[in-house]
Amino acid sequence: MTTDTAQVSFNLASWTKLAKVGSTTAVTGLSQMVNKDFSITALSIEEVSIRNATKLVGANPSDRVIAIYLLFSGNASGQILLSFDPQTAYDLVDMALGLDPNTTNTLGEMERSVLGEMGNIVGAFFLNSVADCAGLRLMPSPPAVMEDTAGKLVGSLLAEAFKGRESIFVIKLKFHSPTKEIEGNFLVLPSVVIHTK
Repeated sequence: MTTDTAQVSFNLASWTKLAKVGSTTAVTGLSQMVNKDFSITALSIEEVSIRNATKLVGANPSDRVIAIYLLFSGNASGQILLSFDPQTAYDLVDMALGLDPNTTNTLGEMERSVLGEMGNIVGAFFLNSVADCAGLRLMPSPPAVMEDTAGKLVGSLLAEAFKGRESIFVIKLKFHSPTKEIEGNFLVLPSVVIHTK
């Protein structure tokens, strides 16, 4: 059964409000999981062309990136992508498992499980708060953890979002920890009709 997302419509002001509420809650969930305080450094809703899509997860298409990817469905659908440079992802695994810094240096089954749970928590916190504010029903898929170049990740993960479109609206969130240089990108790509006026 497919949901007719074309009937779910928000103007840009509404999405900005929902993004702020959802993103604040999502960062709180991440802080609780790794027992570190994180704060939002930048939050925006941008129209991104397919030509510039790789910059969403890395400065250059050849940059290595570790990403946690989820779909969501219900009254609205879309994609969620949490991305880090590899060292940042390893640092987060160490924090979540209570390990000494620089213990993790590769992704095994356990490390992928930790990052997947991180995606679960961040995605669920975001979607639940947006759903409560907007009166929607939103459900996340199980997370997928991937490691590749920014160019290949965007090509494989975001192709569906750009299907039939030259540009998409993206909720972009950057966050960091004041006690350690941790910075990540949290992207939400809603597949809904967005009126900007």
